[in-house]
Amino acid sequence: MEITSLYQYMVIVSCHFSTFKQCEEWLKRLNRAIAHPARLEELFALAFHAWCLGGNTDDEDQHLHLCRPGDHVRHRMEVEVKRMGFDMQNAWRVSDINNNYKLCSSYPQKLLVPVWITDKELESVASFRSWKRIPVVVYRHQRNGAVIARCSQPEISWWGWRNTEDEYLVTSIAKACQLDAGPRACRTRGDGPDSSDSDFDSSLTGCPTPDASSAAQKLLILDARSYTAAVANRAKGGGCECEEYYPNCEVMFMGMANIHSIRNSFQSLRAVCSQIPDPGNWLSALESTRWLQHLSVMLKAASLVCSAVEREGRPVLVHCSDGWDRTPQIVALAKILLDPFYRTIEVNLHKLSECCIKAD
Repeated sequence: MEITSLYQYMVIVSCHFSTFKQCEEWLKRLNRAIAHPARLEELFALAFHAWCLGGNTDDEDQHLHLCRPGDHVRHRMEVEVKRMGFDMQNAWRVSDINNNYKLCSSYPQKLLVPVWITDKELESVASFRSWKRIPVVVYRHQRNGAVIARCSQPEISWWGWRNTEDEYLVTSIAKACQLDAGPRACRTRGDGPDSSDSDFDSSLTGCPTPDASSAAQKLLILDARSYTAAVANRAKGGGCECEEYYPNCEVMFMGMANIHSIRNSFQSLRAVCSQIPDPGNWLSALESTRWLQHLSVMLKAASLVCSAVEREGRPVLVHCSDGWDRTPQIVALAKILLDPFYRTIEVNLHKLSECCIKAD
């Protein structure tokens, strides 16, 4: 008898058994190994974390606190804000409006917004954004001050609704970047289109902060959807920003497929990879799943965000329809590409040495 399994990196592993009973038993074991856990505390990540803390992995209390954002989560945000160099006096502030998730259940409790934006204005913006996912800042470029923000689509609908506070918040993000410009900001703004790549990686620490009277960099609103899909969403109460109402902003559509198309594409990919490869038409079958095209558009969107932030020193606001599928994918990938901090793993040398000793 034989069991064929699909593993990561598209490796097909075939296991041969002498009897059907033996094959059936191993099939049950494999199914139990890959089955979804009955409780969240049974996830390996929680048990491993408890082991790292030196506690008892069977103690449920040690796992449950990880499901709630405690002091360790709040401290992590404070460290990140400090690491990225946000000016918390003149340009930015941390709002507690989402304390206990009373404003938006899918956002963190601490939200980073321009310092002059009040909580009352944020409440008004939440009423205008899908699922109350308001524009909030998640990353700052340390050398030029450009930020990445994320949100969901505005609820414009066919009636063409507007929200003054929302327009004010979006344009305020660019103004806050101007006030909190990094040491390379003036060089970035002064560079022309013929700037050499050697200047691209330079950091001029002696560059002064731009004058308050100078124009703020035009904010790039990157909509992950196609223009057609964004307009079609108006029939369901959604829509996209109109550049006429959002001064000093530019809207760009990426044409990324929605979650339903991605799911169908992935199912097709699994079907192709689970079959015995046919060298004659395997590549064409892979292309027909459109999985590689989806990845290509994702990489293009992330690279556009990186180019706007790094090369042009422009702030970027990313959203799709609800802001919780394509949006975090683009933002997270852009942050990995922009900042080596997110490509670095902190290793506990003491724990590592203990593991090595036990392994020996």
